[in-house]
Amino acid sequence: MADAKKQSEGSIGIKETLTSLIIAFMLAFLFRGFVIEGFQIPTGSMAPTLLGKHIRFQGDESGYNWETGPWTYNQYRQPVRNQTGILVQDPMSGLEYADSNRRLAAGDRVFVLKYLPLIQQPERWDVVVFKNPGEHINYIKRLVGLPGEQLAIVDGDVFTRPYIEGQTASSGWDTWTQNDWDIQRKPERVQRSMLQEVFDSSYAPVENIEFRSPFTGVGSGWSGVADQRAYAFEGSGSTTLRWNDIRPITDMNPYNQTADYYDLFLGSDEATPRPGLRPFPTSDLSLSCNIRSEGAGVIASPTIESRGRAFRARIDLGSGSASVQMRDATSEGSVWTEIDSGSFGAIDAGDWAEVEFWHIDQALWVFVDGELIAGGAEKGAYEWTPSERASAATGMSWEELEDDTSGGRLGIFHKTEIYGKPSVHWDFEGGAFELSHVRIQRDISYHINQGTPTRGAHPENFPTMSGEQFFMCGDNSSNSADSRLWGDEEIYGWVREEIDDTPGVVNRDLVVGKAFVVYFPAPLSDANGSKLSRIFAIDFGRLRWIW
Repeated sequence: MADAKKQSEGSIGIKETLTSLIIAFMLAFLFRGFVIEGFQIPTGSMAPTLLGKHIRFQGDESGYNWETGPWTYNQYRQPVRNQTGILVQDPMSGLEYADSNRRLAAGDRVFVLKYLPLIQQPERWDVVVFKNPGEHINYIKRLVGLPGEQLAIVDGDVFTRPYIEGQTASSGWDTWTQNDWDIQRKPERVQRSMLQEVFDSSYAPVENIEFRSPFTGVGSGWSGVADQRAYAFEGSGSTTLRWNDIRPITDMNPYNQTADYYDLFLGSDEATPRPGLRPFPTSDLSLSCNIRSEGAGVIASPTIESRGRAFRARIDLGSGSASVQMRDATSEGSVWTEIDSGSFGAIDAGDWAEVEFWHIDQALWVFVDGELIAGGAEKGAYEWTPSERASAATGMSWEELEDDTSGGRLGIFHKTEIYGKPSVHWDFEGGAFELSHVRIQRDISYHINQGTPTRGAHPENFPTMSGEQFFMCGDNSSNSADSRLWGDEEIYGWVREEIDDTPGVVNRDLVVGKAFVVYFPAPLSDANGSKLSRIFAIDFGRLRWIW
């Protein structure tokens, strides 16, 4: 009797266990199907924010780590035949390395939170997984245009305005002169995640005669600028640290070094074997450094001159005050106009302070030790229409731009040489000081220059989104197949018939969800790059939220 009872209890226990397991699996699949799903990044169109199959490099002299696209394909997705002859450039030092100094990696794996009706809707700047209308496979891009909008890409930035059917014109040079356009600025957290490195003195090679510093100390009293990672000024009075002409500030991306003729430091007006590789100058920049005053308080003024204007922050470390200012750079003797100001705790002599100045998306920001002191997306903003921005960026009147046909079928705005180059410098007042971590970063610039007309980048070719359509762009903005380039003939047959036949947009029915975390960063190969390591270990240092 007791044995029978034990047998019965054992049978019930097994049934309960099996039932629990079945329910758990059903809930897991239900959760995966409707709430969260994992994806692997397939390509480099979101680099360096998210990485597909890639190669990891480290500069021997600089110690800087960076990624390039897979060596199996070059910039134009053709097989690379002479793999041993390809060189890459260290983005910090400019020094060249053979591709033998490499480690292979697969794509990042991300979790995607699916958009649920009435709970969460796609928002601008989300990193979104969707079904590509032309291939019906999963793509991942950043959402930049929303339903019911028209979108213009001018000098690399995104402008939008509401579309009213029957009232709002969909093309024409006059459309960009109207005052109903708004530039789309990013929230601070998103903006920080989208900044891309131009140079950081922390990675300057200190024992290599081939390295030439992109900074120059103006006048006497400077030391370390040419060949050290920290700079010092031992003089008194006013002085300047200037970004020189050795290295142009452009939208070139180190990830795209997959062709032997790709020059990371090519100028926008220099000759190149492939016109589609010529870069655009970039004036949306972040300037930062750590500064320590030796005695009396130092006033630091990071300055960016571009678009016919000079933009600067003025940070008085001794008094704990800061402001953002701008003036006309084309008129001699023009005065600075203060846009916003604020205060912070004064920095004592001998203490370090981190100073940061942004000129991004037609707004000025200044931070001290990570805290926003003056400016910002609202208080630091200046407002230009798309036509005013285009004229300021090129130095040409709107009428001259309209009459100029030298751009051919691509249009005048594809000509990289017409855009003004930024001038960057730091002005200092006061006594002696030290600088470290002197850094320039750039914003993502949504130009494109691959021999194809760019949707959104010309007043005769900008999109209008219906109430169910989104516009998507990759963070690897100069080499991303996205809404800017998709053609009418590329729409998948059943998508055209059943969902949407509009080229260059992603219908809501094709949107999967928002990528929010990298849960398994790409594993690295053995050091010699011959094969992926058989022991997969999570690189905890690269686990990160996605913004």
